[in-house]
Amino acid sequence: MLELRYSDSVYTDFIQTCARLFNTKAEQNYLSIPDNYGSGYMTSYMLPEGISIMLGDTVFKDDLYLYRSPSPNHQFFVLQFNETFVTSERRTEKLLDKEVETVQQNMVLLTNSLIQSKFLLPAGTRVRTVKLIFEKQHLLNLLQHEVVDKFVASYFSQMVKKITTEPIDAGYRLLLNDVLKNNDEHPLKFTFIQNRVLLLLERFLIHFTERMKTSEGGFRLKDEEVSRLIKVESLLIRDFSVPPPTINELSRISTMSPTKLKKDFKAMYGLPLYEYFQKNRMMRAKDLLMEEKYAIKEVGMMVGYSNLGHFAASFKKEFGVLPSELFIEEGRGDV
Repeated sequence: MLELRYSDSVYTDFIQTCARLFNTKAEQNYLSIPDNYGSGYMTSYMLPEGISIMLGDTVFKDDLYLYRSPSPNHQFFVLQFNETFVTSERRTEKLLDKEVETVQQNMVLLTNSLIQSKFLLPAGTRVRTVKLIFEKQHLLNLLQHEVVDKFVASYFSQMVKKITTEPIDAGYRLLLNDVLKNNDEHPLKFTFIQNRVLLLLERFLIHFTERMKTSEGGFRLKDEEVSRLIKVESLLIRDFSVPPPTINELSRISTMSPTKLKKDFKAMYGLPLYEYFQKNRMMRAKDLLMEEKYAIKEVGMMVGYSNLGHFAASFKKEFGVLPSELFIEEGRGDV
């Protein structure tokens, strides 16, 4: 098992800490994971506002235990967007002397520097992540003072569980896909990343303050129910080339009644099950078209449409333009 202990307050330093653990070097804040440890990359940037960010897409051959020690003299927030995919059936070693959280699947996590955090990343788990370190002052450069004050007060009033989580939904996933494309050929790569990361932060802050408004007497789910719904969401969007699982199938998998499943899923993700499936399906189609590797008909088939007309109509319903008009709408010229 690998152990990574750190207290870094900027991700440029964290990248160097990781490089030492993996017996390698990071060039220009970019770390390629050595083959003997796994695969993938980590990279870090410092935004003009002072916000430190890290992007990563990694798979490790051994379990990775991460421990961040508290920093009582330097207060900051850590916001993580994590998508995980299990690529190996290897069993995780038991950590008898460590109380840890397993890195949660498809979740947004907010923690802060006043508390320690212990996470276990099981071997063979692919993690796509965007992480931000920011202070209150950084938010004041971006948002109105009353909004920032309300966020900080609300967050610390919710610190009983020491962590705040939210599921990654369709809107988050669209922004994450943009950020993690790792397109070195983009002429305005840094500006593009900065824009998408700030949109992620803005979206989280809006969701957070909205949840605080409705927290008293609002809708609440137990931890095990949240885990089941995350599994349902993963199954729902796993493969768009085939029809989605039925309500009855998802009900059995989640051990919830169909009525409760539909109600809780909408409460957690904001959309009914199949509307959510369709929205993600169309966003996947848009991503494929933007890659400019496939014909429109090919993309339609890749997301489960055998009829090009039906695909075009669904695409226009979601985005307001036909697939053939997409690049004109994006300002990139006709194809």
